[in-house]
Amino acid sequence: MQRPLLGKRIVVTRSPDQAGELCARLEALGAQCIRFPVIDFVPLPAPELDAALTQLDQYTWLIFTSANAVRFFFRRLEIGDWRLEANLQSPISNLPCIAVVGSATQQALAEKGVSVDFMPDEFTGEQLAMCLGDVAGQRILLPRASIGRPEIVNLLRERGALVDEVVLYETVTAVPTPKALAELEKGADILTFTSPSSVRNFLAIVRPEGFLKPFGSALVAVIGPSTAAEAEKYSLRVDIMPQEYTIEGLVTALVAYVGERRLEIGD
Repeated sequence: MQRPLLGKRIVVTRSPDQAGELCARLEALGAQCIRFPVIDFVPLPAPELDAALTQLDQYTWLIFTSANAVRFFFRRLEIGDWRLEANLQSPISNLPCIAVVGSATQQALAEKGVSVDFMPDEFTGEQLAMCLGDVAGQRILLPRASIGRPEIVNLLRERGALVDEVVLYETVTAVPTPKALAELEKGADILTFTSPSSVRNFLAIVRPEGFLKPFGSALVAVIGPSTAAEAEKYSLRVDIMPQEYTIEGLVTALVAYVGERRLEIGD
C-alpha cells in the first residue's frame, strides 16, 4: 500500500468526536496526526425551536448547514413536551422538505433515517440559497450554531423567503491538555482547518502560548472558501483547498499537493 504522507506531522483541529475520520484517513496514508481539538460544542436552550416543532407542517424547507446542526436538532427532538403539544408520535414523518449544504450533513441525516431533498453541487451556504428554487413566500426553518454565517439567511430573505433562524448550540474554544500542547510545540508540517471557528480558536490558543514560531514553514490546508477567508483574515497563507469541500476532498488535495512538492524537489 502506498503511503504518500509518510513522515508528515499533520495537526488536526477538529473536535474529539469529529477528528476520527480525518485522522484515520491521514494515518492510513502514513501521516502522524497531532490531535489538537480547538472546538467544543455546548447545547443551548431552544424555545424557538420547540415552538417551531409544534408547527412543522407550516414550513416548506428545513435546512441543515452542518452535521452538528443535525446532531443537536435530533437531540432536541428527544426532550421536552413539544411532541405532546403537537400530538405527534413520529417527528421524522412530519419533517418538511430537507436541504443540506454538503455530503457530511447528508450522511448525518441518513444515519437518522432521513433522506435529503436538495443538496447543491458546490457545498456552500450561498449556493444552497441561490439554487433552492423559487422560495418567495415560503417558510424556512434553519436550526444552527450561534455563530452561523449570515449569508445564507440574507440571500434567502432577499429572494422572498420567510426564514426562522433558531440557535441550537454554541461553539466555544476548547481547553488543550498539557500533553496536546507539548506535542504541538514540537512543530508540524501541515495545519488543517475545517471551519472558520477552527482557525480563530487555534490562533487564540497558540498565540498566547508563543507556539506560532514552530509553524513558520508549515503548510495550511482548509476545507473550503469560508475557512480560507478566515485564515487569510489572520494573515495565514492558504496552500491547500480541495475542489470538493469534504473531508475526503481535503485528504485528496493534501496527497496531491505533497506529491507534487516531492516531485519538484526530487524527494
